Amino acid sequence: MGSAPLLSDTMATMTAPQIAQAAERGVGVLLPIGVMEAHGPHLPTGTDAMLATQLCQSIRGYATRELIVAPPYYWGINGILGRFAGSFNIRAETAEMLLTDVIDSLVANGFSEVLLVSHHGDMAHNQMLLKVVRAQQAQGRSGVRWLYAPARWKMIERLGLSAHDPVWVRWMPTPALDAFKLTGILGVHADEFETAGIVRYFPDTVDYDALRGLPPTRLTVADLIEWRTGDAAARKLTPDGYFGDPNPIDPDLWRHFDEQARIMAAALCQDQTQE
Repeated sequence: MGSAPLLSDTMATMTAPQIAQAAERGVGVLLPIGVMEAHGPHLPTGTDAMLATQLCQSIRGYATRELIVAPPYYWGINGILGRFAGSFNIRAETAEMLLTDVIDSLVANGFSEVLLVSHHGDMAHNQMLLKVVRAQQAQGRSGVRWLYAPARWKMIERLGLSAHDPVWVRWMPTPALDAFKLTGILGVHADEFETAGIVRYFPDTVDYDALRGLPPTRLTVADLIEWRTGDAAARKLTPDGYFGDPNPIDPDLWRHFDEQARIMAAALCQDQTQE
């Protein structure tokens, strides 16, 4: 499987009449969200945006209703690894205004349902997403919601919210998500999960020489809490820009993303039947 350009198979490759016709049909829009930041010596800086886009495309493939994928929004907030080479530092107010403009543009094009699919665990970034979705819903745009991903970040709990909050399209993890063999090393960034996904979907972007023999970080939960403060802590704990074991031991671990997409598509279609 060869690498695909980030904008391929999204609205960026559709014509204006095709987009207008999709809006007239009441098609929902999946909006991939990520950042551009360092992902160790082995993965591309666009990892988050690439995986978010692939996840959206997989969701669309599994859905029993028509969906299209917007071009990815990849100017989120890098509060942890923002000072590493390859990372782009976007101010919170800039990220918020830009995302608002993107959603406003989709609504102006006639799309009443815009579903955010983010693959980035930074707390400041996710607080920004929450603020934007809340503001959209306050304007009466109830179709602008967060199709939460991924499960292992537990972002709903970290934001102090309930899964029943109207900001979310709720989906529940299944046993299938735990059916993979893992290294047992605590990982949250450029780890076995992200490596598996990028190797599968964007293989030409991986530096395999750098990946070969790259040791796990072997950090603790206490280290994770400190690491999330960013800057000097991130430099000290993850000088090479990755947290966890970058080498998967399960060749099928990439299917974790595929299984998430399957669950999320089912939840989205069930949600529509209950409206």
